[in-house]
Amino acid sequence: MTIRAAILAAALAVAFAAYPAEAQLGPDAQRSYEAFQRLAPQRAFTLAADGKGYWWTGASGTDPGAAVASATKLCEERSKGKCTLYAVNNVVLDGRDWMAATPSTLPAIGRLKPAPYWMNKGPQAAAGLIVWSHGYMEGHDSTASAPQGQVAYFTQQGYDLYRFDRQWIRDWPGDATDLAMAVQQAKAMGYRRVILAGQSAGAWVSLAAAARGAPVDGVISVSAAHHGQVKDMRDISRARSEWQQIVKAIRPGPRLVVVNFKDDTYDVGGRMDDARTAFAASGVDAVILADPAGFSGHGAANGPAFPQKYGACINSFIETGARQAPCVP
Repeated sequence: MTIRAAILAAALAVAFAAYPAEAQLGPDAQRSYEAFQRLAPQRAFTLAADGKGYWWTGASGTDPGAAVASATKLCEERSKGKCTLYAVNNVVLDGRDWMAATPSTLPAIGRLKPAPYWMNKGPQAAAGLIVWSHGYMEGHDSTASAPQGQVAYFTQQGYDLYRFDRQWIRDWPGDATDLAMAVQQAKAMGYRRVILAGQSAGAWVSLAAAARGAPVDGVISVSAAHHGQVKDMRDISRARSEWQQIVKAIRPGPRLVVVNFKDDTYDVGGRMDDARTAFAASGVDAVILADPAGFSGHGAANGPAFPQKYGACINSFIETGARQAPCVP
């Protein structure tokens, strides 16, 4: 299938499944479903016989099967009855079997791949493209890991969702260059806006791509790292120095949100001050969330709590430049 044909097929699928089933939701279930749309894939939403909605979110996997099973089990246990699967990821089933309703897959963009089981619209119809880059641990394949919930605030607004997956990381500069080139390709295809979002190594490579001149409109960096845990570092100064080089190299243009948590065992310290100093000197428009209260550790943004509190203000800043609480006191 050609790129043009695949994009047309995806656009037709979007038009065919234009959420006619939402009218079936009662007020409580509708509110629950609206909250569900701001949660990370893989995700599934079920309805009990009494009309109450139950969901499961953030499941790993190359398909949403685990989320479907977990959401169904939760619904049946809580409601003590049979439940109906209403939506999977951003696909409203309208009575269809979820596997039969698998949406069309758009082509890769360089090394970027469309998120699995996700109804993307293509560059002409989508509001933009958000690219999720996962963290990395030596010897562990994270390519099927769930993105963090911040991305859902963009997909809810009509952004397509792609992933920059790296099973093995051996060439950091090459990865950053490939990501920057993929952003250029996405813009050439017609995506009006491109946002990079990542955690740990994914945050680092997203910032590094911006530093290499990727024509991005925003970057969401959460717990950026790529030198391993501090206790295992032979030279802590190297991690700090390379961080300083990246933040100094980013030029004005994209809006940046940079997040770091207390008690992060990958953090050498001082990096948020480095970012503030670099961005003040360069004029980069950025919000820095340093040690937000109630969250700690390298994976503090995993799960729904962080995006539920900060997702809206992150989205607002990246999209409009508005500085809102709680991102900004």
